[in-house]
Amino acid sequence: MLRFFILLFSMLLVGCQAPEDDQLQGTVVNIVDGDTFDVNIQGMGDERVRPIMVDAPEVCHQHDPPECEPEPYGEEATEFATDVLLGETVYLEQDESERDQYDRLLFYVYVEEDRMFQEMLLEEGLAEVVVYEPDVRYEEELYEIQEEAQAQEKGMWGR
Repeated sequence: MLRFFILLFSMLLVGCQAPEDDQLQGTVVNIVDGDTFDVNIQGMGDERVRPIMVDAPEVCHQHDPPECEPEPYGEEATEFATDVLLGETVYLEQDESERDQYDRLLFYVYVEEDRMFQEMLLEEGLAEVVVYEPDVRYEEELYEIQEEAQAQEKGMWGR
């Protein structure tokens, strides 16, 4: 009987502990371009998300003027985001800022809990690192990945 109460008590303690991390989880429901997409976040609904610390080349949208021309590698970055993210579960980690000037949520975006989307974009040469303080948690690591892509002349770093 004592073992039963010990087991019950330990189960209650474990059940009351907070998760080890504070990541949100959601499903990518729409790709806007290589560095902007919509995520249905559990408990929040659909939100526009901007991955922190990367800038992918721009593409033209329906609301753009007819003379709009996509930047080189903009379409490739958008296709990459579509292939990697659309319909997938993502895990979202916040840094210091919650939203940008366009009201997009700012996150480090993970695929399969351990693979950061920003790293993937940079590895392919489909984005560059941009730093907007105070969101600098992975600055050093992301610059290293960009430098490797530049050295290998991948994507937009090709000559």
